[in-house]
Amino acid sequence: MKLANICTKLGIIAASVATFSTLTMKSAQAGSFINFETVPNSSPSDDLAISNQFSSMGVNFGIDNDGDGIADSGLFPELEKVGSSKDEKDNGTRGFVNGGKGDDVAEAGYEDRLGDYFLRTAGLGGKGGSLLITYDKATKAASGELWDIDGNKRNNRPDRTEQWEVQLLGKDNIILDKIISPEGTRSKNHLAGGELDGKPWEFAFEREEADVYGIRFKFIGNSNASSVGLAFDNFSARSAGPNFAKAVPEPASILGMLAFGVAGGSSILKKKMTKR
Repeated sequence: MKLANICTKLGIIAASVATFSTLTMKSAQAGSFINFETVPNSSPSDDLAISNQFSSMGVNFGIDNDGDGIADSGLFPELEKVGSSKDEKDNGTRGFVNGGKGDDVAEAGYEDRLGDYFLRTAGLGGKGGSLLITYDKATKAASGELWDIDGNKRNNRPDRTEQWEVQLLGKDNIILDKIISPEGTRSKNHLAGGELDGKPWEFAFEREEADVYGIRFKFIGNSNASSVGLAFDNFSARSAGPNFAKAVPEPASILGMLAFGVAGGSSILKKKMTKR
């Protein structure tokens, strides 16, 4: 009877530990997740410059067009409100064009994922381009989304295609590694749409140690980099996303280890009872 009670209590403890572990992991991931729907100590708004508003989460945003790993002075990425507007068409501050559906509009089925706001580098007076994210403390993992990587066919001129190189920066801003995006699918005047037209491409990484102090997004497609805009959203600053879940102990594994401990404890108790 006592043995059964002990095993029951150990089972409850195992379940509680697994639940706590799951909640802890979710809380840690949520604490470093940025979707630009909210801005600390402020409110999101169209064309809002983003720099150090998320410093409380250990990250800052900037533009690094000269490639030195340091944010260029006086140049910042900006928030973009989802949806077309006459103002955006007039001054060129849209983030991307979804073929046939309008400016800054997600493809059907992806609207909730894009939300109401995202971060853009287009429309910065011809000086858009390399988004830079810097950390106050190095990370070993991160993930995020680049939206609307596409291209278009042009008469009597080379076809324009988009492609990005995600550079992981270490100490002294050296490039530790690179992640290359797909090359944007070409479409005629944005009317036919491409494979990623109005859709997200997710990048993610997880390293053996926390040695990444910055992430830079360099345009490597076939176009003038200064005239190309990056649409960025759903950034997990310190977790690698669902594709890297195997790198984190699953609750089932924790339960398995605890169950092994329970079985061992039961065996010891049985031996003691047998000696009596």
